[in-house]
Amino acid sequence: MSLIGTLIVIAVAMVVAIALAYVPLRLILGHMAKNISTFMQRHRERRTNLRESPERRKTAEPGAPLP
Repeated sequence: MSLIGTLIVIAVAMVVAIALAYVPLRLILGHMAKNISTFMQRHRERRTNLRESPERRKTAEPGAPLP
């Protein structure tokens, strides 16, 4: 019975640790994705302002899947 109890306690501890790590990870990834999107938009605007010729690249709509 002691072995089973120990395994249950370890399993519960693992589940709690994963749950506690999931929320900060999602927050960090969301923040990074927002920063990357903002950087890409600024870079795209800067590139179009510097060129006299029209943009030849196809721009994807925000949220559209990648080809």
